[in-house]
Formats: sequence, C-alpha cells, structure tokens
Amino acid sequence: MPLPGLLNAVAYAPRHRGELLEMLEETANKIVEVMKTTMPRHAINLYTMLASAKALPVAVKGGPPPLNPLQYADFAADIIARLESTGFYEEARPLRRALMLGKLPVYDLARSYLLGDLDSIVSVSRELGAAEWIVAFLAAAVAAGGARAIRAMLESDGSLPAPGQDAACPVCGRSLENGRCSFCLYAQR
Repeated sequence: MPLPGLLNAVAYAPRHRGELLEMLEETANKIVEVMKTTMPRHAINLYTMLASAKALPVAVKGGPPPLNPLQYADFAADIIARLESTGFYEEARPLRRALMLGKLPVYDLARSYLLGDLDSIVSVSRELGAAEWIVAFLAAAVAAGGARAIRAMLESDGSLPAPGQDAACPVCGRSLENGRCSFCLYAQR
C-alpha cells in the first residue's frame, strides 16, 4: 500500500477540500522555514549519514526533525487556528482542547504519517474525540513540513540521494510522478 500523501489528508474532509489542500501546502512550507533554521546539528548529521548509506527513504528512517516540543505545539496551534478560520471551528475544538492540556502528540502524529501508520492516527482521533480527517490533516501538514525541511537540508549539503529502483521518493518514500514528489517536493525546486 502506498504511503499517504497530501491528497489523502483532505480526501475525507466534509467541505472546502481545495482550500484545505492549499492551506496544507502553505503550512508545510512555513514549517520548513522554521525547521531549516532550528534543526539540531546531530539531526543534520543523521539525515546526511542515512542518505550516504542509502538508507532510504531518509525522512521515514530518521523521523521528523527532533525540535523542541514547544515548536511542534506552535505548528499545531497555527494549523488549528487556520482550520478554525476556514470554518472548521467545531471540528478543531478537540484538537485545541488537547493542545491546551498538553495532550496533543504532534511529533508522534507526524512520525506516524511519514511511516504510513494511519492506525495510530485513528487511535489518537478516537482518544481526543476528533474526526479522523482533521487529525490526519494536522499530521500531514507537520510531516510534509518535516520531509521538506530534510529534503532542503540534504539538497543544500549536496547529499540528496537519487531515486531507488522502486521509483519511490528517496526522501519520503511517496510515489514519484515524472521523477517528482509532491509531498516533500523532491526534484521540484
């Protein structure tokens, strides 16, 4: 089964799918800018080592960048606020409540989305009393931001790996279309 991409994250939204997809792209790109400037050196070394050892996909093997938990909480707060302003106030309420109580596992959700572990996203959504699609949306935004930051870092270091034999993205493992990845933007910049 292919790993979930950005379209999967909005496929089950009850309305405004196009607007949500655009918001997902914008949010992921904002996250990239923060991650590129705050990614710890040991994480950069890990991703570079994974790329040179051909341990692909790099972002799946290494996980999202290990930032301060407060930075992940800030990403979630921004995503939740944008969802609320787009007309999903009621749907976002369980996420807001969990975030305020410190019980929203943002990093774990992003890691699960990178791995394609949608069962854990379903489990978290049930635990929070939130719609599965909105939890998947949050997870996808942070996961895509993390994968894009890793891709940008590997690109700037000159250690971006080539695609493997399976034609999957060497950074995030998603399917490549015409040699490009819409999730981490591999070969699109």
